[in-house]
Amino acid sequence: MAPSALQQLKTIFDAWQWIVLFKKVANKGEAIVIVIVDTNLARNENSYSELLGNRKQLQAIAASNELYIPEVVIDEIVAQKRLSFLREQAQINRSGILKLTSFSMKEAESLTFEQVEEEIRSDRSIQFKVLPQAPVEYAFSRIYKWAINHEPPFEEKSDKGFKDACIVASIDHFLEQCSNETRVIICTDDKRMIEYFKDRNNITVEGDLKNVIKLNNRPKDEEKFEITPDTSDVDTKNATDADVNDLIEALANSLSFAETHSIISKLSSSPHVTTDQQELRILSVALENQQVEWILKDDDISDYIKPIFLRHKDDLIDSEYTRYLDAFDLPDEREDERESPFFTTKEKQAFRNFINEISQHTVYKSHLSTFELDADTIRTRLHNLLESHLLDSSLANVKYLTDILINGAVETKPGSISINTISDFVNLLDNASPRKREAIMANLISHLEDIEDDIPF
Repeated sequence: MAPSALQQLKTIFDAWQWIVLFKKVANKGEAIVIVIVDTNLARNENSYSELLGNRKQLQAIAASNELYIPEVVIDEIVAQKRLSFLREQAQINRSGILKLTSFSMKEAESLTFEQVEEEIRSDRSIQFKVLPQAPVEYAFSRIYKWAINHEPPFEEKSDKGFKDACIVASIDHFLEQCSNETRVIICTDDKRMIEYFKDRNNITVEGDLKNVIKLNNRPKDEEKFEITPDTSDVDTKNATDADVNDLIEALANSLSFAETHSIISKLSSSPHVTTDQQELRILSVALENQQVEWILKDDDISDYIKPIFLRHKDDLIDSEYTRYLDAFDLPDEREDERESPFFTTKEKQAFRNFINEISQHTVYKSHLSTFELDADTIRTRLHNLLESHLLDSSLANVKYLTDILINGAVETKPGSISINTISDFVNLLDNASPRKREAIMANLISHLEDIEDDIPF
């Protein structure tokens, strides 16, 4: 199929971008030093007007070098800001204190990230040039080969690392058009990207922006552009010496449960105090990597991550908050704008299973029937029922439950009821706040009212 006019125009525009970029580099002569910065050394989640973080260091680098930020890095930083924006907005919406002030909650709720995204992307308070993505026809075959063979910048045992591969392809394409005398510093703390560039004579890889500034300040006759990255595996480091950020990124890239347990052990025993941003990163990583999320209930993982969640639960967006509640079997304490309580997936399932058992095994109730409305009375009777059937896995008939809930004649059908279903519902009532218990009772009565009435004629 022939490419559309729009696709052709995009191809021409991309080629033009690269031509302009290469001409600017070529015109600078041999003295130019190009510094290309990766995501982790340029991120700044909590600013919605400035694109880049590490501002003093990047400003110092940009003052005496050609600073380039890959297009993929910009997109990734903006995506991080979007998530941070949604977290802060959720925190505002749940703030009881702000509701007592003249602060405009409606204005905060109506604000969207799209309203500030353009300003973020156009920020040039630190002077840099965008390193465009490599053309598809150049990048695809390379990225495909790296992924299939688990070569750097992809992980050794998986095909994780697509964004890094896009960045590497962009750098390679850019450097192929530059003079062999062009000196390049790549700033990254990603170990697989470091490994990819380690044998390139004209490239220095630095994991610390301060080292780049030191290079700028060294006398010319002392400059040595050598690749001296530390490529040792984080797993081999002693916990007291390990950098927290390295451990967090190792957690993000963990490929097995054993590796996850090892990294958590080092994080929990590290003497370094984690910052709020690092803890939020840990919470994000734990949900992004299934090797972590699947074992959140394991004692050591839960002991480390659960307190972090409890400290920052109000900073999370709703989807993150709910997944952690489900993972740690915690009740949902939030309320919507109408002050109606939220329920976790597990809480909803406990209620549905209980009411379904009653509905499926009850034929009809007397039209004169009434319902038990007091939650404490129902809880007490259900506890007594469970205690009298400690050695049983099920009840023989739903009549045990309808006698507790319905005052009046009820016709039931044969069928056993799981004790676990009753126990889960009792736990739901036991752990519910007064407002949540009120909502549970209202829903329970509503379902009981749906049972067909026996009207004598």
